[in-house]
Amino acid sequence: MWRAFKKNKLAMFGMWVLIVIYIAMIFADFLAPYNPFQQNLNHSLKKPTTVLSKYEVADLKTKMAPYVLPEISYIDSLDFTQNFKSMLFPSRIKVKYSDGRELAIIDKNVVEVKDDGTIVPKYLPKGRKLDEQFVLANSIKLVVRTIKYAKIDGEWKQYSDETEDIEKLVFGVDNSLIEKGKNIRETTSRTARSVVAQNEGWKIGFYAVDEQEAMERLTAIRIEQEVIGIKYYDEEFNEHEISLDEAKIVSYDYKYYPVKFFVKSWGPDRTDPERVGYLFWIIPLHYHLFGVDNYDNNEYVSLNIFGSDRYGRDVWSRIIFASRVSLTIGFIGLFVTLVLSLFFGALAGFYGGLVDEIIMRFCEILMAIPGFYLLLMLRALLPIDLPSSQIYMLLIFILAFLGWPGRARIIRGQILAERQREYVEAAIALGFPDMRIMWRHIIPNLATYIIVSSTLSIPGYILGEAGLSYLGLGIREPSASWGNMLTAAQDVYILEKAPWLLIPGAFIFIVVLAFNFVGDGLRDAFDPRALG
Repeated sequence: MWRAFKKNKLAMFGMWVLIVIYIAMIFADFLAPYNPFQQNLNHSLKKPTTVLSKYEVADLKTKMAPYVLPEISYIDSLDFTQNFKSMLFPSRIKVKYSDGRELAIIDKNVVEVKDDGTIVPKYLPKGRKLDEQFVLANSIKLVVRTIKYAKIDGEWKQYSDETEDIEKLVFGVDNSLIEKGKNIRETTSRTARSVVAQNEGWKIGFYAVDEQEAMERLTAIRIEQEVIGIKYYDEEFNEHEISLDEAKIVSYDYKYYPVKFFVKSWGPDRTDPERVGYLFWIIPLHYHLFGVDNYDNNEYVSLNIFGSDRYGRDVWSRIIFASRVSLTIGFIGLFVTLVLSLFFGALAGFYGGLVDEIIMRFCEILMAIPGFYLLLMLRALLPIDLPSSQIYMLLIFILAFLGWPGRARIIRGQILAERQREYVEAAIALGFPDMRIMWRHIIPNLATYIIVSSTLSIPGYILGEAGLSYLGLGIREPSASWGNMLTAAQDVYILEKAPWLLIPGAFIFIVVLAFNFVGDGLRDAFDPRALG
């Protein structure tokens, strides 16, 4: 049989796919770089993370080990669209004073202080050494001047001028704001102009106008930003400020975060003890297969290989943990279905008569009701606010309740045929008990049908759970299953902006297809003609 099964290439492919996916399910805590319940709204609908290998600033271009940059999801203040961009946190800024003195301000998180007190660079880019004159800073901030203009009747007019301290830049990885000193953005967005008209319109032309008139006169909005100074806090948290009127920037670096294997991220010592990673559900995990070395606990840093959902949760971590629901519900539901169908099918087929009539008529009533509507009806009869663990068990029994009637009828028919065989009649003549005849003689001869049909029916349980969870009647948030993860992809806006939320559907497709391939291979393997 194994030789016949191996001849089917698709069956072998499906078997290896299932082996890999079930191993991933068992080691989900080790493979997940993040806690599947952990939310981070800074990464709402984040696209899959781009891993970089080159480091470029104005005076340094070098190849690096794989790393990521901090990223943020934000609403643009000009056109009010959702954007997702990389961020630059200064790690080292070297300035030169007008009298010739040079000084480097270095974030203390990017260096390592050894036991003998010497300081060595640890997270500075390759080729960058410590400067002769430097200070370690708890934080580095840029003093940025922002000027806002409104274009009125073809002429730009200033309506806002403010200075703020920022510790990160949200202008992509080209670091143009530091390198060029100025950043300009323009928009003709009606939404942005409307907000300006509401909040600042009365200032236009230095006389009061209503919003409608201001909107008619506004044609565009411009924001100019310029770095005018550097502010840092030393190790004793004393504030220091350097104006770029007295010094100029000679060179600078921004923080990068290395991608590594066997990274300590979430676990017993980092998060809520009730939500930690465990190996085989027993051994607490401190390390995970891959992740980012987030050395300064930057809330904007993450490695989301499949992106994130609207709450900023890592999609890959949730898919791996959701597989524990979606992949086990098929086997447990199948076990319950087999017990019911074998019991009632064997009773009806072996004894016949009134017992057969009652059981078969009941099966026909259940089979006459459309399966999906019966599924919804049974779920609707149960409380809607049950915990996910209880919902999981209820789903198993609901799906098993729907699956046993058809299988019981087939088993009943096969037992009717087997009951007429000579070996069964001989066992009856010898006075063997009915239960022994059924379970020792008849049922083993149905093994081929049971194994093949079971393999082919497991995808039905997976799809049933996915359908209920997709409709909000199955596994509920914050717990994850492949079905309820797909609920996030119902919105057209989400499909346009975050198509990676459809990835759980691809896993459902692959697993269902793999089970069908294996089922077909088993059917061929159990066929005597395929044995040669």
